Amino acid sequence: TGLASEVLKVGSFEMPKIQENDVLLKMQYSSVNPADTKKRSGWLGASLDKEFIIPHTDGAGQIVEIGKSVEKNFLNKMVWVFGGSKDAQFGTCAEYFPTNIENVVELPKETTASVASCLGVPVATAYYSVFSDNNPENQIFFITGGAGSVSHYAIQFAKLSGAKVITTVSSDIKKEICKNIGADLILNYRQLTEDEIVKQIIEFTKGNLVDRCIEVDFGFNVNLIPKILRPNATLATYSCSSNPNPVFPYYMYAPKGINIKIVQAFLHRNSFLSRCADFVTNLLKKDNLIHPEINSFSFDETFKAHEAQEDTEIIAKSNIKIK
Repeated sequence: TGLASEVLKVGSFEMPKIQENDVLLKMQYSSVNPADTKKRSGWLGASLDKEFIIPHTDGAGQIVEIGKSVEKNFLNKMVWVFGGSKDAQFGTCAEYFPTNIENVVELPKETTASVASCLGVPVATAYYSVFSDNNPENQIFFITGGAGSVSHYAIQFAKLSGAKVITTVSSDIKKEICKNIGADLILNYRQLTEDEIVKQIIEFTKGNLVDRCIEVDFGFNVNLIPKILRPNATLATYSCSSNPNPVFPYYMYAPKGINIKIVQAFLHRNSFLSRCADFVTNLLKKDNLIHPEINSFSFDETFKAHEAQEDTEIIAKSNIKIK
């Protein structure tokens, strides 16, 4: 673990062998998520339990070999990876990537491999946050960090399902991004006090408050959230990076009976991921999604893709074009 420029190296390995339910992908793009850079950097003192790992969970490529139990019509299909390498030693940042057939989704012709490579973690996290135990129609959502990749999709999923969305940003550029994807109320948390944010949300909801909060940084907003959620509302939070050990104000949450979901979407296999894949594929075929900007790097510049992901001033996804 360490700095991207110091620990990410290019190396050669034997061609991966696949099992009977596996497919072998010739990768075209591999994308970087915050979890990838945290693992690489040794965030919170974490260390690798293996001599090496090939990084990244998400990517897109072509199926060039199939296991004996896989239907032959999958051969040569373009697919994107959907949960196939989480916590695995061999990730997608390689020329070839083996995975179970259940961990890939066919790529519609309407979507490029570059865009598809960046879908996996963000759309799974957004889908679970919006839809788990929930029908968004006519609800009001509070989705923080609206220009981030998960929130970018969560806002659109909620809006396409009939919800109204309040989001937060830290700049005018991010405000324009959120306006473009349909957010109804956009609040700049650097220009507003917490009390002002609460007041605007009360006014927007006509005093009814928020049905569901999707939170990118629980520790940052831990005191704001219970002020804006209505009784029996739900908080779905998928990260807590600014303060990994927040003080939890129990008796701000308890009187409202607020439900708290810690989101790890890829722990929910089978039917959940299948529904998510079908939902996203349908939107891709209809060209109904606006995707985040993408900065693409060459294979030899993988470390630069990690550095870009870690740079809070860059508003874009990072992926690597595999040679």
